[in-house]
Amino acid sequence: MRRIALAAALLLAATGAAQSDTAFRTDGAATVTLAATAASGRVQIRAAAGGTQHVRLYNAGSVAVFIECGTVAVVATVAASLPVAPGSVEILGCNQTHVAGITGTGTATLYVTPGTGI
Repeated sequence: MRRIALAAALLLAATGAAQSDTAFRTDGAATVTLAATAASGRVQIRAAAGGTQHVRLYNAGSVAVFIECGTVAVVATVAASLPVAPGSVEILGCNQTHVAGITGTGTATLYVTPGTGI
């Protein structure tokens, strides 16, 4: 039994899995909201890109919001962007300055919190 535990610990250390399990924490930037509609909109989430930043997304609406991370010119599309289900929370890697969102129909409020961890 001790050998199995030791092997598991070595495997976690070798893959870095233990380090990636850090709880999400804000990076000091304020949570921003995006009023998502059937036309792509965007919101600035941090002043500069870089690092291994994440964003916590909470879709407070009753429809999916399709999102993209990028620069001031980022655009989201229903056909190709990542859907965030209604009422759900997602944490994604996003080391950019802006998040864009769009709905297929209806409207939703998307709360975006910059930070690190999962």
